[in-house]
Amino acid sequence: MFKIRYSHLAKRRMRIAPIFHNTGLIQSRSIRLSAEGVRVAKNYRYIMSVLAGVYVGVGIVSLGSFYFMYHDADTRQPIPFELSFQNQVTAVKAINKDDALKSPRYAVKHYRRLLIELAKEVDPSVDENSLGPFEVPIIDSDTLVHKKSNKFSNFYIDIVLRYAKALLAKGQLEVSMDVLSKIINDDVLFYKLGDTEKLAAGSRLLAKVSPDPEQKQYYLKRAINMLRKFYPSIIVDQDYVLAENSNISDEILNCLNDLAFQYASASKSTKNKKQKEELLSNSLKIYLANLRCLNIIREGLETQTKTQVNFPWFNCDRENLIISICELRAHISEVMWAKGFKKNAIGWSEEVVEEIYYDRQSSAKASPLLINVLNNLVAMYDDIKDTASKNRCEKLRSELKVFDFEVSTKWYDDLIKKWSKIMYKDGPIEILAKPLRERFGFGERVLDIEEYEDEDVE
Repeated sequence: MFKIRYSHLAKRRMRIAPIFHNTGLIQSRSIRLSAEGVRVAKNYRYIMSVLAGVYVGVGIVSLGSFYFMYHDADTRQPIPFELSFQNQVTAVKAINKDDALKSPRYAVKHYRRLLIELAKEVDPSVDENSLGPFEVPIIDSDTLVHKKSNKFSNFYIDIVLRYAKALLAKGQLEVSMDVLSKIINDDVLFYKLGDTEKLAAGSRLLAKVSPDPEQKQYYLKRAINMLRKFYPSIIVDQDYVLAENSNISDEILNCLNDLAFQYASASKSTKNKKQKEELLSNSLKIYLANLRCLNIIREGLETQTKTQVNFPWFNCDRENLIISICELRAHISEVMWAKGFKKNAIGWSEEVVEEIYYDRQSSAKASPLLINVLNNLVAMYDDIKDTASKNRCEKLRSELKVFDFEVSTKWYDDLIKKWSKIMYKDGPIEILAKPLRERFGFGERVLDIEEYEDEDVE
């Protein structure tokens, strides 16, 4: 048998080299934990895992909430990536408070901040301190056309229009008119940039708030001419009367109706009988032409020979179509009465009552229109001494109810509105904390933005 020569090495204990700082040698040490120490370490590891999970969850909720609000704002108003991060945040706040929360007064400060910052990027010499309380610098048309992308330019013009409308909610009429006129009166911006329908609506809004009757007609005709140029299939003659084979849009119909209304209103202030008759005739021609186009659409839809595809720019929903037709009949009735055709005027109004009186329970637009028409009928029957018909109309009018609030039928609208209120007040974490507190306690009402935020403080 061979003996193991180096068996004494197995018995020799390992010696740990001592530490010698001057030689650079480092002593290695082993750490031993007791059973209690191991148990404590495991508990700490569990606690750290929980904290890490909470941290990651909070991050996901925060980022998800911010993206949700950004996506919602971008859907309502496309936001270009050319904007800086801070300007994108400001744009989201403005659009969200304006559209989702229905609080344009609280969106004014954000719209103004965004417009000022965008103007500073183009012209660094812009002095914010020299501007009035709600005044904003407007980027010139040359820069928007030649130096900016179409998406940015369209976004910018839409924000200016939004700002002008929001100013009206704050009662700043003069500033709003000034901002609107800078866009509407600029031929390059009005005819080449921006959303056509929104620009036409802005011009129509400027016509409504302008005190001068001639200016009202000027801005309405300007909007009609712009729409006619953009949509070649919309055929309007020199008297602004729609052709029978013309296509229509909701905005062109609104502009033409407003122009006809301005003609009828102007007839009340003139003492010249010939001029008064001419204004009323022009108004009646426009109303009748619009009604003819709507009746053609209605006939095509009811006979199922045409669909929404055949009228891409007009909302063919039954409520919109029928209410639009009845509004035109009501206006025609008023013009007929002013021209002295009393029986015809009464007949047009009676058609409106017969058409939509029983729709008042399902349409929010029916009752206000019916109240106006029945008021006219009461005055008309009183004028011709028809007491029985007058009493009948008064009875029908007493059965009508108008509700001022808007009922949301979409869960998404309710969700974005609730989340927005919570995030503006307490941040995104409250979206999780609030239901957890309510799970073990009482429910808490979500405060409206007016209850915790100053509308003028940024």
